[in-house]
Amino acid sequence: MTTARPSDVPEGTVVPCSLEVDVLACMLNAELADHPIYDGLELQWFDDDAHGTGMLAFLSRRADGRVDYYPQRGLRLDREGYALGAGTGGWHEVDFDLARLEVGEDGVRADARFTDVDGRLVEVHVDDRDGRPRRPGGLLAPVSAAIEQPTSLLLVWMPRFDLVRRTGEPPVVRIDGVDASTGRLPGARLHRRHLVKQAAPVVTIVVNRDRDGAATGTTRGQQVLLDAAGGVAELRAEQAGHHARLRFAPALPDLAALPDGTDASGRWHVAIDATRLTGGTWSTQRRGDAVTVAMDVDERWRPRRLPWLMRLVTTVVPVFRRWPTTYRWRGEVRLDAEGAGASLSSSWERTGDERGRAYRSVTGS
Repeated sequence: MTTARPSDVPEGTVVPCSLEVDVLACMLNAELADHPIYDGLELQWFDDDAHGTGMLAFLSRRADGRVDYYPQRGLRLDREGYALGAGTGGWHEVDFDLARLEVGEDGVRADARFTDVDGRLVEVHVDDRDGRPRRPGGLLAPVSAAIEQPTSLLLVWMPRFDLVRRTGEPPVVRIDGVDASTGRLPGARLHRRHLVKQAAPVVTIVVNRDRDGAATGTTRGQQVLLDAAGGVAELRAEQAGHHARLRFAPALPDLAALPDGTDASGRWHVAIDATRLTGGTWSTQRRGDAVTVAMDVDERWRPRRLPWLMRLVTTVVPVFRRWPTTYRWRGEVRLDAEGAGASLSSSWERTGDERGRAYRSVTGS
């Protein structure tokens, strides 16, 4: 197997798949159990050269599942990476009156105050620090379980995830002067946790972003590993010390050189650092100048070494482990008459219709 950097991939090599990775410093997330307009809130904190320094807040609407985003003015964010829920309701740069999010060894401190697009003051205050180190676990967030029209396979990996502890004052989410209750986990007297999630860092992996254009070359920052026959054996992407891998076994064949009438198939998987997240099957068929490429997800996420509460929740609520298997990808590569160039039209689709309802039932959100 030989390694080819993006600038070194032989001209005309068809690379129908893509891999991207991004990292944010930390996040805080809560479902809202009883608010009439919003059913969820998340705060994200950025502090790097690529994004800048500051906060992104977003609120999901109960009525239609659309999400409104409020980036702090000056942040540089990719809007396409935030196609969550039923889609984007609005993207509104704001000046936060208060913006702080810190996740440390002994807990989280969060303060936010801004005004939403309809003039409601949104206030958040969370502080569960107690001076004692926590034992976080690694979690593949089921964010993509609620995406109705995916434009990629979005994998949100949190290597250090925990729930806010019941150490002092309860978390405060106040909208338009009225406190909103957060979701809850059964058995709170035993586990002494709020259903308010915190993590640092947060790593997002984007597999096969929808494409309608050239099928040759690679996405920015992506490396391609080719086998001896010119097939795509592996894609790599790196950001802030985190390494993502998309591997094919056997290698995805050189589609431009694939003989007419040929079918091929194999397996693939995606991993971040040393952790395998999910995978499935791939297949190709060439018929004339058209080559179809398919990727189906059939591997559930299999967590390892989780704290007991997280292990219980991810077992009792199947969506945590099963949601990746509700995704499948289809692409069609069109070769020119000489087979030297190619275009690709591709998209993801969801199978099934669970969309995280079991989780909302358990948590009362």
